[in-house]
Amino acid sequence: MTVTLLAEAPPLDDLAVRYTEHNTVLDITPPLVGLSEGISGTLFVCESQLYFYSEDQKSGIAVEYPDIIIHAISRQSNQPCIYAQLDQGIFFPNQQLPENEEERQETVTEIRFIPQDSGALEAIYMALSDCAALHPDEEFMAEQEAYDDEFFADPSDEAELNEVQQAALRHLESVFEQPTRNGVAPHENSQFDNAMDEDQHQ
Repeated sequence: MTVTLLAEAPPLDDLAVRYTEHNTVLDITPPLVGLSEGISGTLFVCESQLYFYSEDQKSGIAVEYPDIIIHAISRQSNQPCIYAQLDQGIFFPNQQLPENEEERQETVTEIRFIPQDSGALEAIYMALSDCAALHPDEEFMAEQEAYDDEFFADPSDEAELNEVQQAALRHLESVFEQPTRNGVAPHENSQFDNAMDEDQHQ
């Protein structure tokens, strides 16, 4: 898997674009060198990868869907956005990472796409979910099959999680908002969605 920095706009004529959102701010944590603040550009949700490109900055990013372990709608800090977290150890080439190896191992890349039109959040989320479903994590699926008979804790049941995991789950539930498709929450997409859906109905 890989995440890429772009020096020119993605070749849209060769891509199956599911959704486009202009006037969107990209914010990455830890930040990229020279980009401590968000940059404005266009988000392209394509079937092959997720792209963002800023004509003003002549730069952008491309992210493969299996590298995204969480994506959701977030309304933290009064900035409605699409929040995405990359898998552990996946970074952009010029991210400002901790020099301490232990701190670096604990660091995860967080991406926020903040559209000027917050009403577009749900459409972006749905397009992103649909495209992500086209790229299942083959390594994860293989592990699931290999350990099919083993017992795994259900993240939707806090009783089966330790204190640290429960605290992490409550944090995620407080940050993310569950979108709907035609009035119905897409809870069948993942166990993570199931957890958020149950919390909203309590």
